[in-house]
Amino acid sequence: MLNDIWVYKKTSRIMLALLLIAVVMLSTQNWQLGLLLFIIIAGCIVYIKRCDFYQEKKLSRYLDDLSAGVSAGTVYAVKNLPVGIAMMDEKKELVWANNVFKNWIGKDAQEGVRFQNLVTGQKISKIWGKTGWFDCHAGGTFFRVFHKFIDVDIGGGTQSPFMVFYFMDRTDVEVAVKECTEARPVFGIIRIDNVSEVTADMTDMEKSALLSDVTERVLSYFSSRDGFIKQYSTTDFVTCISQKALADMMEENFDILDRVREIHTVNRIPVTLSIGVVQSEDSFARQFEEAQVSLDLALGRGGDQAIVRIGKDVKAFGGKSPTAVSSTRVRVRVVAQALKEIIDGADMVLIMGHAHEDFDALGAAVGVSHLARSSHKETHIVLSKERDTCRKMVEAIEGSGVAEGLLIDEGQAKGMVTDKTVVIVVDTHVPELAAAPEVLKKAKKKVVIDHHRRASSMITGTLLTYMEPSASSASELVSELVQYYGGEEEMNELEASCLYAGIVVDTKNFAVQTSVRTFDAASFLRRCGADTKLVHRLFEEDISSIKCKAEILAGMQLVDGTIAIASCPDHVEEAQILAGQVADYLVTIKEIRASFLFYQTDKGLCLSARSDGSVNVQIVMEALGGGGHLTVAGAQLGKEGNKESAEKVIIAQVRKQIKEEKE
Repeated sequence: MLNDIWVYKKTSRIMLALLLIAVVMLSTQNWQLGLLLFIIIAGCIVYIKRCDFYQEKKLSRYLDDLSAGVSAGTVYAVKNLPVGIAMMDEKKELVWANNVFKNWIGKDAQEGVRFQNLVTGQKISKIWGKTGWFDCHAGGTFFRVFHKFIDVDIGGGTQSPFMVFYFMDRTDVEVAVKECTEARPVFGIIRIDNVSEVTADMTDMEKSALLSDVTERVLSYFSSRDGFIKQYSTTDFVTCISQKALADMMEENFDILDRVREIHTVNRIPVTLSIGVVQSEDSFARQFEEAQVSLDLALGRGGDQAIVRIGKDVKAFGGKSPTAVSSTRVRVRVVAQALKEIIDGADMVLIMGHAHEDFDALGAAVGVSHLARSSHKETHIVLSKERDTCRKMVEAIEGSGVAEGLLIDEGQAKGMVTDKTVVIVVDTHVPELAAAPEVLKKAKKKVVIDHHRRASSMITGTLLTYMEPSASSASELVSELVQYYGGEEEMNELEASCLYAGIVVDTKNFAVQTSVRTFDAASFLRRCGADTKLVHRLFEEDISSIKCKAEILAGMQLVDGTIAIASCPDHVEEAQILAGQVADYLVTIKEIRASFLFYQTDKGLCLSARSDGSVNVQIVMEALGGGGHLTVAGAQLGKEGNKESAEKVIIAQVRKQIKEEKE
């Protein structure tokens, strides 16, 4: 419109100039006629100018009204667009927000409020001065937020920086994504893991009724959660549930384990389940394979538990009841014969326990060395650098005169390994905890003998893995293998004594985790000449350690009347031994159900845990990155470990178990 007005005015000037030229030319011919024409033209010009003036005034008023309307509309649009807009100053405080933002956030969206207090999911300090976007939620609503940094010149060369945020409501998208995620399939495998033990003395009718009851509870539990479940053998089931159903089961700590355990049996042996579940984005075939791995892990940890693998994260539920002890020796005989064939085919046998060996690890290693000696094979025990825990047994072996060259270090062992060398690992199955990790990596033939519940990390590529969580110790397992190995060499007094000491230390002098087979193994070792006096000397204490124990007990903290937490002084030598001994003593005190001892080593802060059997300290230590057994466990927190935060985790985990027990 303004352009049209400009063209109109330009055309008018041209016409006026032409008329004036015509008047001048007419006046030269007839001045009277020229004067008359000039008067007429002047009148027309005045009239036209007056009309133009009124039109311009009207147009100006119209444009002013239009401008005011546009400004008001712009302000209204900025304040009421379906996009929340907010501004934050360099103090990270809200300085302005439109009505949409205020309606979304609520009454908290006031000027001067810390912006961080309004949104959750993003640290504002990390994006200050940047342009981009992030997702967050505030006031129960999910947003995608675009942010832009602005420097405003306020005069005098000074700049006042601001951040402008544009909030877009994505709640419907997030809800849809959440629903899709929750509906994703999760595969699981369930197994009744102790049918043979439970039904050993039952009639066919009693056995059928029991299995029917167990099957009904398992099927109804998973079916009630919109899950598919199919029984493909007497003891095995496969299921497919949603991620939401899995989350609900985890929240309930897989109480199907308790429901099945509550079923009454004639011989009062509870029925237990093992469950393996995997949640991943792999193919269905791969997920089923991973579910089988999870089930194997649950069975390897003693059964009566559920193992859930979410990506690389492994979560364990249940596992609170002691592992059932099998009365049959068939498996021991089969393993012993398989081990004999492996050793007979080797050119050398290298044996190792876990790093920082205790009497059980070294005692079991000495027992395995007897098996290799019976097969007339060269054998060595590879020790770690940290030998303070087993120092007395090492001195007894080296001073006996019957085991010259038996003990070597990792440096010597690495040069001995060939393709035919067999490396036997006892009292651990976690590769990171082995006494000589480099030797283990170099070996092509590996054997594992362990009594701990299976951890998420395990030595791979083994020719034979013998894991019995029901056993009291690795020394007990080796003592049984000796009886069925079939070698011609008889066990000497030193070997029998070392194995006996290993059983004594892990059973706390036959007080915990013992079974008929434990006493059978001890009886066999005594018949082989185990020297109880030598074993007693291995456990002897001096006055300084007694005083140190008293100091530890004096600083002990008792939580809820049942959880004992204490720390070894930093200056103490053989801190791991003292921590274990004090932890063992504390669980013998009335009302104390679990004890936890902190101590320092070259690797940083460490922890020894003990239980009277009512608390699974293995689960507690796994929450701190450690592991172990139902009643004996530990963890290495490292040089960055924090005692206060570890105590909070310990107390929370124990309270959780006690609460579940009461329920």
